[in-house]
Amino acid sequence: MKLNINALPIIALFFSTLIPFQLAAISQVEKAVSSGVSLKPVSHYYEDEDNYILNINSGIRFDTVKFTKYTIVPGDNFWKIAKKFDINIDTLISANPFWESLLAVTGQTIIVPSKKGALVFIEKETSLEEIAEHYEVEVEDIEIQLIANFSKYHDRFGQLPLGIALFIPGSKPSIETMTKKLAHQYTLREMFRSPLGGRFTSFFGNRRHPIFNKRKFHSGVDIAAKRGTYVGAASAGKVVSAGWMGGFGKAIIVQHKNGYKTLYGHLSRISIKRGATVKPGQLIGRVGSTGYSTGPHLHFTLWHYDKLINPMDVLW
Repeated sequence: MKLNINALPIIALFFSTLIPFQLAAISQVEKAVSSGVSLKPVSHYYEDEDNYILNINSGIRFDTVKFTKYTIVPGDNFWKIAKKFDINIDTLISANPFWESLLAVTGQTIIVPSKKGALVFIEKETSLEEIAEHYEVEVEDIEIQLIANFSKYHDRFGQLPLGIALFIPGSKPSIETMTKKLAHQYTLREMFRSPLGGRFTSFFGNRRHPIFNKRKFHSGVDIAAKRGTYVGAASAGKVVSAGWMGGFGKAIIVQHKNGYKTLYGHLSRISIKRGATVKPGQLIGRVGSTGYSTGPHLHFTLWHYDKLINPMDVLW
């Protein structure tokens, strides 16, 4: 292919004029961000999840964050996926704002960021300083989306894209950006905390029992940790049972407000008495392997008005 020498001045003129357009667009982004934008559900910017995923995958770019499309396969759950990509459940929630629940469905497509943090879209109603205060970070820590060349060229004459994307490293999502159903579920986290730091090894639901080698319903989650690890109350409440509980070995049951109740099983030591009131995080026992257990871990069960519920619905 031969280069038309006569076209060189035109090409040079195009790029020489494009650079100021790019700089002007960047200036517009900075001005829009600094002048203020408001937090709204992502449905305000995108008509549905398919449209959102398409745009995130093809149109949203950051300097240090990449987004991967991932399709759910049998056996997946969002916690396993988060672990696989070295992020956390909070990051997945922020990047998938159309979720109604935390139940992974085979064939479902989700967005996975390359690092931990919160993805949020903003407008010209809330200042960047207010965003930083809301997420408890420094302004300089907030990453602003990059605008592609032709978008910058367009913005030189028009308006900025609807909803400028920000990524806030290390932050958790805000309930204002979620669906109402998931926001309700997410707020329960304010009531509960993890009873210990550890690795989730078994989840709520049907599984093959590690001792009896047959499929059996698992009433809670198992968290592996070293023998003797501190186990704290997941929420404030009253100890209604403390002692040996069959397959759970040494265990404790705590009654909480609003009809919630928790069980802590396979303990090596019980550090609280029946009838005692406990505060969130207060020591109640130590990790062990008593009862039907193949190694040191905590079995954690959650009820709501005596109905078993998945602890991962309120605890992650």
